[in-house]
Amino acid sequence: MAVVDDLGLFLASEPDAKVDASLARMRRNLNAEFLRVFPGAPPETMAAGVDCIVAEIQKRRHEIDAAGAMQRMVN
Repeated sequence: MAVVDDLGLFLASEPDAKVDASLARMRRNLNAEFLRVFPGAPPETMAAGVDCIVAEIQKRRHEIDAAGAMQRMVN
């Protein structure tokens, strides 16, 4: 979960297109690595796990962006 927070923070305030491209690259790399490490695992199971990780990163990014927007409104 710390990695999700770190990546969410790293991607916060970045343009959506840049984030989408970065996460698509990460998804491909993680899928390939998981399949290499767990060759007997069903590919769709590995892909579902990676998709959950990517979704959590996006969720955290949006939370960070929203908190920043709220802070700017307060100031």
